[in-house]
Amino acid sequence: MAAEQLSGPVCHGLTAEELDPGALTRLASELESDELARSIAHTYLRMLDARLTRAASALERRDEVAAMDVLLSLRVSSATVGLVRLESAVRCVIDAVRRGEHELARQRGASMRGLADGARLALCSHLETQLEVRRDAHLEHPHVVVPHLRPVVDRPL
Repeated sequence: MAAEQLSGPVCHGLTAEELDPGALTRLASELESDELARSIAHTYLRMLDARLTRAASALERRDEVAAMDVLLSLRVSSATVGLVRLESAVRCVIDAVRRGEHELARQRGASMRGLADGARLALCSHLETQLEVRRDAHLEHPHVVVPHLRPVVDRPL
């Protein structure tokens, strides 16, 4: 199912942008650790297929509680790593579940897998670009210590 099929009278459409490139930078700043932010993004990528499968299964069974559990988690985690288009699609599914439109929710849930492929590629590409930028910056200025790159475990509690 194409991404365009997620928009309609009850869903005002998806965001045009796949990725908010500043999301991971903001997360790293909040966590005071680029590595922890990257780790969260990699964990998100590892868990994405399982979450989509759980969502599709719950939607197929019309199990609203299980569906909302996984959909809310997917929505928040997608926003956290900056996958705004996928997050927007998940919101559309959540809206359909809340309105009791089970068939629409199931159809939209099934279409999320196609969107997830593009989201995965966008996030992987962004992570690789960030790594290259950090590597280049370190090569140019190896003596500069950037405070937000230290591990979170070094922070006092």
